[in-house]
Amino acid sequence: MTGPAEGKIPIRAKVFLKGKKIDANVYIHLKNFAMAKVTHLDIESEELNLMKGKGNFFTILGTADGMEIPSLKMKVVSRNLGVLKNGEKTRTWIGQKIDGIYIGFRKEHIKILESIANKKVKK
Repeated sequence: MTGPAEGKIPIRAKVFLKGKKIDANVYIHLKNFAMAKVTHLDIESEELNLMKGKGNFFTILGTADGMEIPSLKMKVVSRNLGVLKNGEKTRTWIGQKIDGIYIGFRKEHIKILESIANKKVKK
């Protein structure tokens, strides 16, 4: 896990894997900070060493309380993370990193992530 760093905005969230709550940290990782080439979502936990290789494209579903990645049997519950509307689907890159994953959203969702991060920084 890389943990906190400049340009990584912590998001209060609960992460569930196969229906079980896991100990995880969720960050909006802003472009140009800590080697990020694009703004993305980091979900860090030792229990998230899920994929072989660097990653793959997956469908993500927006829920009333966060988002779900059905093929990974994973759910992120957060009031502060309205990236996808309830019922909205997108197909996006999910990459494996040491003790975690990152989600590289499409441009329209990156703008939403950056807006959420800016509001949190201004608090």
